[in-house]
Amino acid sequence: MERRQTTRRRFAWTIPVLAATLAPCAVARAADSPSMVDVRGGTASFDAATNISAFGIHGKSTSLEGRARINRGANGLVIEAIEAGLAVKTLSTGMRLRDEHMRKYVFATADNQVPDLRFTGDKAVCSGSDAQSTCTISGQLAIRGAPRPFSMALKVTRDGSGYRAVGDGTVKLSEYGIPPPSQLGVKTEDEVKLHLDFVARSSAVVGTGGVK
Repeated sequence: MERRQTTRRRFAWTIPVLAATLAPCAVARAADSPSMVDVRGGTASFDAATNISAFGIHGKSTSLEGRARINRGANGLVIEAIEAGLAVKTLSTGMRLRDEHMRKYVFATADNQVPDLRFTGDKAVCSGSDAQSTCTISGQLAIRGAPRPFSMALKVTRDGSGYRAVGDGTVKLSEYGIPPPSQLGVKTEDEVKLHLDFVARSSAVVGTGGVK
């Protein structure tokens, strides 16, 4: 009887010891498991130079939406399955007539449709740490519904339970067959600079429909 009680006591001590040993491993696996993040209400802005050096065109939207799968890798963050979208109607230059002109001559298709801007990318190459990484995101950016190769650099930092990303890129209108628009003698340049600033938070519900 005494031997059985001793065996039980030893077994009772074994359980917490095993739990303490395995707990860090379980936490590490949970931390390293990929999770979906969503972007809601990010800022996207653009700057277009013109043939008049003192006059440039600036526009922005605070309606950027996106989704991606994010994980911590050995060399920094791993960002995959990237989708982002922006409704053209939310872009504003601060002048109604200029906005109408922009939508008509830059974003409208031959049949007068104005598709949303959309970006898709398989994977981002990042370096750094979970706290701060520099990522190069490459994929396809669709303007007028026509996808073209596009890449940009993002600085990604921890923001509470999510991540904040800030980045810049350049789009050439000619790559989409879009002649630089002109109005009253002011003509925009072919290259348009883009700037993004957004926060990605863990998805409450992970769906399969992508960005709408």
